Amino acid sequence: MSRFPTETIIAPASTLKDFSGHTVAGTGKEIMPADASARLYRIQNLSKTETLWFNDTGSEAAAGAPGSYALAPGGYYEFSSTHAVSVYATTVVAFSAARY
Repeated sequence: MSRFPTETIIAPASTLKDFSGHTVAGTGKEIMPADASARLYRIQNLSKTETLWFNDTGSEAAAGAPGSYALAPGGYYEFSSTHAVSVYATTVVAFSAARY
């Protein structure tokens, strides 16, 4: 049993859309457009050394900026947001991302 509350949400596999890719070094990059019908999105930092910043409020991601969150190397995050999602890193960083 988990110490943290969890929620199981059934999402048809046909609605899962892949947004994986790479950051542009030192520049915020929108990876998911706003989508009013979206339920959840997930993102994982595939770097073993670099922090990946993301913003799911529709604003551009930037290091230490309000609304941006740091995802540690290898870190994973899943949440609901219908807003655009953007990423930022100081170097080119690979990430996996999907929305359903």
